[in-house]
Amino acid sequence: MKTESVVTASEETLARPDERHSGAQKVVFLCFTEPAEGTSAEDIRPHLDEHKAWLSAIEASGALMFAGPMLGADYRYSGSGLLVLRADSAAAVRRIADRDPFHARGLRVFRLVPWQINEGRIEVHLTLSDSSATLA
Repeated sequence: MKTESVVTASEETLARPDERHSGAQKVVFLCFTEPAEGTSAEDIRPHLDEHKAWLSAIEASGALMFAGPMLGADYRYSGSGLLVLRADSAAAVRRIADRDPFHARGLRVFRLVPWQINEGRIEVHLTLSDSSATLA
């Protein structure tokens, strides 16, 4: 069962930082994704390759910053996931999330939260001799 995604007028407003905070003031969107009620791993499995292809496509477009599963206390997949998405508005990010094959088929549901990045550090190590990169 596919859930209908409704875009509100406020979602059309361009994302902008809360300038009362200092730092990078970069607004991105957290997309928390969960299995829809009654959905099993067996329901999702046939669509996994299509989901991964969709992730690769939005990564190549620049819209996907990070994505991955949530882990339980035992460091095993909990069933939940998180995507960090770049978009100009909540409406634009909703259109991206709606196209996830899992969401489009009603197998998973998602919740979007704007997030302002102010502080942090990301290190990337590039090795020229073998053209490799690692995230530290």
